[in-house]
Amino acid sequence: MKTTTTLIILLTLATWNNSYAQTTYAVNNNSSFSANCSNCTFNIAAGVTLTISHSGTCNNCTFNGGNIDVQHTLTCQPCTFSNNKITMTDQAINPNSNTSSFTNVNLTANGSSSINANSPVSITNSIFTFNDNSHFNNNGGQLDISNSTLNFFGNAYFNANAGPVNLKNASKLVAGNGLLSSQAYIKMNGPVLNIFDNASSIVLSNYNNYYFNWNTYNSLSNSKTYTTTYPSAISTMNCGKAGQNACGLWSTPNVYGPLALTSAGALALNSLLPVTLISFTARIAGTQVALDWTSSQETNAAYFSIERSTTGADWKKIGTVATKGNTSVATRYTFNDAGPLNGTAWYRLAMVDADGKTSYSDTKAVQASLVKEIRFYPNPAIDNVNISLNGNTTELTVKLMSQSGQLLQLRKVPVNTTLISLPVQQYPRGIYVVSFSTSDGTEQTAKLIIGH
Repeated sequence: MKTTTTLIILLTLATWNNSYAQTTYAVNNNSSFSANCSNCTFNIAAGVTLTISHSGTCNNCTFNGGNIDVQHTLTCQPCTFSNNKITMTDQAINPNSNTSSFTNVNLTANGSSSINANSPVSITNSIFTFNDNSHFNNNGGQLDISNSTLNFFGNAYFNANAGPVNLKNASKLVAGNGLLSSQAYIKMNGPVLNIFDNASSIVLSNYNNYYFNWNTYNSLSNSKTYTTTYPSAISTMNCGKAGQNACGLWSTPNVYGPLALTSAGALALNSLLPVTLISFTARIAGTQVALDWTSSQETNAAYFSIERSTTGADWKKIGTVATKGNTSVATRYTFNDAGPLNGTAWYRLAMVDADGKTSYSDTKAVQASLVKEIRFYPNPAIDNVNISLNGNTTELTVKLMSQSGQLLQLRKVPVNTTLISLPVQQYPRGIYVVSFSTSDGTEQTAKLIIGH
């Protein structure tokens, strides 16, 4: 019999094992999960984070919505991810049997994180960003990538020892974000690469980013194959010039950027970045988001365009900062977003040169609160509780809930409300949850103690 359980765990650890078969968990508050479960579905509310707090194996698990913070190794046999924001630092997701799938997923891997696919994987309508030394290892069979982009920045890499690897519907594997310091690469170590349409490609952003493949790659839209080994036209496109990699048989099968490998062969990209970045950070500073970055060199640079996104995919310009233009001296820049978004926002820099060429920095995510300050008084509450707010810049829905997730009261709150009063004498003493949410599903929660 399938059961539905509400999962609310604050500052505690929950562990499920195979005895919880065919179970659905409603995750309505930030919670922890030990990663051991069979036939489990986790429905994670918008703005809520499910933390993988201990290593384990998830057999036939489904994760719908919300945020997933991978703090320990998650082994999938298999897992289905849908409409999630996944983050991990120095951790791993290991698909180990059957086909694991990612649909409408925004995944960010930092440090030495990895996805180690020992079974087939399907990625659809998603953006994966691998930073630092993180990587994707495809070791277990077919990898289908549809309408998705896998970015490998810094020294991150993609390594395929099994396949085929299929790029469909405007999908891209991107090595590097244009920075000369990046040595990101795409390596096909034996399996077949199939590019299904004209809009799909492998992008090498600069001459220290490379593509490795002893074999040809297949363009299925025009029934052609292309070799990237020396001395083909592709292998000699970006070599032999000052600062670039040498041409020659010894360098085979590496092909260096800047170029794109497409269904029509290789297309040259705009060359070097106008700006070389050595740092870029984003952080909460009071009621603003402070951006700081430092360049080590600027060549024919015009300005920085500061861009913000609610999804990590759709970007909006929120300001500009002029560059020094031409300099080899380290230069620090700052920009404050005085009207930050509620919930999670992503920031990046578009670096524009005098000729209009543009390259982009890594992305940085910042979690801003819906309400800058929340105070309950009295707390513990007795007959009534007063909720003092400071800084809600949008209309809110306020909910009073039991720890089991039962809705007890609901109130609409207009912008810049300073005080709300709720009667609570009818509820038994204990710990309750007050939720503040917006119409787009962004949510912030706080605990309330009723003590009469």
